[in-house]
Order: sequence, then C-alpha cells, then structure tokens
Amino acid sequence: MTKYIITSLLMLSVAQFTYAGVLVPGGVQLLCHRTANEDMPENTLESLEQAALLGCDVVEIDLRRTLDGKIVLNHDGILERLTSGVGDVETSYYSNLKLLDAGNWMGERFTDLHIVLFEDALRLARERNIRLVLDIKDNDIGADVLQILQREGMMERVQFNGEWANVKKLYPKATDVGDGAVWVPPGVTTEQLKEYHSQGKAVVVNFSANGHEMDLVGMKAAVAAGADGINVDYPRLGADAVGRPVEHRLHELTLKADSGQSDARIAAIQELSLYRGFPLQADFARWLLDSDDPVSRAAALALVTARPETSPEVFADALRSEHADVRKNAAWALGMMNAPASVLLPLLGDKDSEVLQAVLLALGRAPGNVSAEKLLPLLSNDDPEVRGGVAVALARHQPELAVKVVPAQLRKEIAAEKVIYDHHMQSGTPQTFTQQEIAAVMKSFKCQMEMLRAISILHGSEATRELELLAFQPDKSFSQFDGIVAGFQMWDRLGQDATRAVQALESSNQQIADRAEWMLVKAGPAVLPDVRKALQSTNEDVRQRAIRIVAWQGDTNSLDSLHALKAMNGPDAALAAWAIAKIETLHPKP
Repeated sequence: MTKYIITSLLMLSVAQFTYAGVLVPGGVQLLCHRTANEDMPENTLESLEQAALLGCDVVEIDLRRTLDGKIVLNHDGILERLTSGVGDVETSYYSNLKLLDAGNWMGERFTDLHIVLFEDALRLARERNIRLVLDIKDNDIGADVLQILQREGMMERVQFNGEWANVKKLYPKATDVGDGAVWVPPGVTTEQLKEYHSQGKAVVVNFSANGHEMDLVGMKAAVAAGADGINVDYPRLGADAVGRPVEHRLHELTLKADSGQSDARIAAIQELSLYRGFPLQADFARWLLDSDDPVSRAAALALVTARPETSPEVFADALRSEHADVRKNAAWALGMMNAPASVLLPLLGDKDSEVLQAVLLALGRAPGNVSAEKLLPLLSNDDPEVRGGVAVALARHQPELAVKVVPAQLRKEIAAEKVIYDHHMQSGTPQTFTQQEIAAVMKSFKCQMEMLRAISILHGSEATRELELLAFQPDKSFSQFDGIVAGFQMWDRLGQDATRAVQALESSNQQIADRAEWMLVKAGPAVLPDVRKALQSTNEDVRQRAIRIVAWQGDTNSLDSLHALKAMNGPDAALAAWAIAKIETLHPKP
C-alpha cells in the first residue's frame, strides 16, 4: 500500500505538470521534466547541467524548504528514495542534507552527488542560458523563492507551477506555466494544432510519464505537425526530434579539439568532458598524446573525471610516449584515479624530473607495494621536487623507513636553503634576489612542503616527535613556514600528550609561544588537564596564556581557579574576569 501511495504521488505530480509562458519564439522548444532524470540523478546540479548540455531550452526543477529555511531541489521530500539518508527534507537541516549522497541510488558512477541549493541551480541556469519552471512543493515558501530569484537576477527567466498561490499574491506579474498554452498528449494532428494556434495558444506535446517517454517517432511527428514544444524525460531523444541532435554538437566540439589554437582546443575538450554517457574515451586518449602540454593535460583531466572509471589500459600509449609532458600527464591521471602501483613502476627510471615527480606523487596514492630499494635512491636525486615526491611515496609504501629518513632529509633541505640565503646576504642586497636564487628557493620550498606532508601522514610517536621539533624550535627555513605547517599538524595529535606544547608556552620566541597557545586552543578538551596545571605557573606569561586557552575552550572545570586568580586582584585579575564571563556565556546556568 505504501509503495502504491508513493507511486501515485509521483505520477500525480507529473500529471499536473504543464508549461507555457516559458516558450519563446524561434523554433521548437525542448522542455525537460525534472532535470535530465533518466541520465543523471534528478534535481542535482549535475543533472540540471546535463539537461542544458543535451539541448534543453527549459528545465523543470522541484523546490522544498529545509528545517532551517534553505530552499533546495527535491521532488517528494522522501530522503530514502533519493539519498543515503532517512526522513524528510522539511524536517532536516541543510547541514545534514549536505552530508548525504544523492547520486549512489542511481549507480556507483554517480556517487558523491548532493542535494542542491536553489540559488546554485539559478546560477547554473544563468550560465547555461536556460529557463526554469519552478514546481513549488511547499505552499508557504513563495516569499523565500522570490527573494532568492530577485537576488540572483532571475525573475524574468522562470515561471511557476505546483503550490505557487502565495507567489502570485506577493508578485502579481508571476505567471503560471499554463498561461496561453495547451498541453496535449502524443498523436496531435496538424489540423488540431492549427486550431489551437488560431485561438492564440502555444502547444506543448508531452512525452513524459505516459508510456511515450522513448517515442522518438512520435516526437518527430509532433514537431513536423507544428508543435511549439515537446516535453521529455529523455533530452537526447528530444534534441534529435527538434533537429538539434547532440551527436552533431559533439562532432563540432571534436573538430575544434583536433586542431587550432591551444585555448580553443582546451575549451572544446573541457566542454566534451561534461557530457556523460557518450563514447568519448578514445578521443580523450588520443588528445592525451598531443605534444601541446596544456591540451594533453586537459585530456588527462577529462579521462579522470569520466564516468564510469577510465581503465588504466587507456594510458598505455601515453606512458610510452616520446613526449615527457604526455608521460607526466598520464602519470598524474593514474594517480588521481588511484591506479595500482604496478602500472606506474616502469616510469620510476624516467630521465625527466617532472615525469618522475608526477610518478612519485601518483605512487603516494596508489594501492599495492613499492619496495624501499626502488624508492630510497631517489631521495638523493638532484631535483628537490623529485626528493619531495619520493618522501610522499615512502610514507605511503614504507612508513617505518620513512619516519627515519624523511625528517633527516628535511633538515638537509632546510640547511641547503639557508646556504642559498646566507650566500645571497653576503654577496647581494637584502632586497634583490636573482632569478636563479628565486628558482632554487622555490624548488626547495616545494620539496619541504611535500616532506612535511609525508611526515604528517605517518602515525606513531616518532612522527609526532618530529612535528614537535619543527613546531617548537626556531624555524631555520628561509620561508619560516615549516614550523607553521608542523604546528597545524599537531592540533589532532596533542590529545596523546600535551606536555611539550604546554612547555612551549614559556618560550622566549613569541612566534613559538603563540603557536603553542593556539594549538592548545584548537586541540580540544583532551589537553585541558595539562593546561589547568599551567594556571598555577609562576611564569606570568604562561598563566595568562593558559587563562586565554581555557576561556576559548569554554572550560567550566577551570572556573574555580579563574575565580581564585580574580580574587587575588593581581596582574591576572582582569584577564581572569574576562575568561569567566566568556565561559559562563558559553555555558549559562539553567
């Protein structure tokens, strides 16, 4: 019985759905019901874009309001039907809805699509130059809908349907999609169409939810008879019927991607990559082999974003290409796809440093096993960026070795960078670096960032100790960014032992003390027992830092100590009073 009620609800919505004023002069209009719902999960941003790409002039979307007042795209409000969640849209907060997968129900290839905000759909519609029919599902959301339309400048590009009575009251110029048009089933004759036209009415022939969804012959007949528009669930069929076949558009884009200026070719490849469900992988693989690096990279990106997943075999020719950029782009793509390490291993002997760096970073994501014998020699490569890449690969495949060799190599990188800086200060002016010096420093900086990333993905006390050394010792690197990054990485590790961070509060180096203070604020309540002890420190600066930490953390267990500090009327009194007020504001008494 429940299944029958749900099915009836969905079909009733279709049966009541009509179009009209969205029609504009100039050819037969293609109208799409509930976004490209037979090609992509309905009412998603991706499905709306797909409808536009497939040639739709008008697309219907459904609107509901969440518990916290956000307007989102959703038809029947039942989360179990379209998402990984349970319950109803109207009784859910949008922050909850954002976490739900709204694509996997239609297949794994659509995993990670999400429920869409109305304003985001409007922006896409404006960008793609399509008009919208707004099927309002909640009868009290008209004011919110109009406010968003006005803010996004889309008032003149939409019409309404469903529960829109209060929209009409608030905005008398609003029109129903049925104004001035009739909506008829397939089989309408030329004579009937002429009669409707003689009455000044536009005619839309419906091919949605009536057994004619895939009736291409009927669609073409309706167009030939003189219909003003056809309403479809399958935009690709509709586009063919109205004389704008999608294949023709793809052919045009393919020709643009094959030759011409680099920017135009890249734009064509990027546009083609948005089309879902078309046999374009061979074309992307061909463009991947192009000697023009940006074109090759655009093709690599298209293969990564293709659905279903691109097979690693597609990259076989690219991995053997004589062009280093092609090999580099293929390695990058395989890394983004989490291809097996075995596919990438042959390129570990590549002589081009950019290719080698791409391979190593890809191995940092790749499942499988890469031996220390293959990786460790590359840690002494002449190129710093290669050394950074191998650090990440070691952390992924040889973590026990990485925790020993990567921090040691990082210290060498910092020392080498300091040599560049010291040499410059001796031979040049502080304000002027040569291009060669800048290039060397930038390579060193990138290498250090990769090595820090490698250390941060390692677990255990040894990795934590290395991060502590970087975070709580004066930064010797030219950029002085290593300690900053290490400090951020410590936020989620302090729960194990906050002793070193609390000790750093008394550092004479203000930057280190500040870093430790904010680290303890962000680390969460696990560090508070150690911080409370610091409230009794004989060091005034440490006490005041501790007061600020417990205040920002809203630590009610520190109130007694704070009241005692306030009552002493010493140098901490005013700060203690501030902290008490902050904590009590966060946690008011019942």
